[in-house]
Amino acid sequence: MKTQTKTILEIIKYLALIGAIGFSIECGSQLISFIISFTNPEFAKKMYLANKSIFELRSLNLTYFYFTKSLVIVFAGLKAHIWYYLFDFLHKLKLKNPFTDEVATKIQTISYLLLSLWIMAEIGNGYFNYVSKHTDIDLVNHFNHEEYFFMAGIVYIIAQIFKRGVELQEENELTV
Repeated sequence: MKTQTKTILEIIKYLALIGAIGFSIECGSQLISFIISFTNPEFAKKMYLANKSIFELRSLNLTYFYFTKSLVIVFAGLKAHIWYYLFDFLHKLKLKNPFTDEVATKIQTISYLLLSLWIMAEIGNGYFNYVSKHTDIDLVNHFNHEEYFFMAGIVYIIAQIFKRGVELQEENELTV
């Protein structure tokens, strides 16, 4: 049983690294297409993960375009950061003594990052709806966000369980 848990956590650790790399590529692609759009917008439209409807904004209103593209970049960067943070957390996790303040704090930080991602997605969707109403461009709903709030809640509950485990462990050490 112990070996199975260790193996599963190793697999999850590397899946988290793959997620971090994938979202880093997405963020980098969005950033590079944004930078290239200053000099060659036609080429930037053809880049990996370039949203054509966002590039239509460029010809109508540069402010809308810059802010929309910035939101997309920050959203992808935050997702990459969360996955890298999870990888780092799993890399430093000691299974012999998992109930420590550091582990509980890191789990709680992950829940706060997920909540931040949900808030950012809500703001992004609201902004996309605003821009769609003020232009004739139908922006594709880029931010899938419902699940982030749910995940943040679950991870926060797990963090509280870990904090209680730390408290019980400290009480047990004091009584011995």
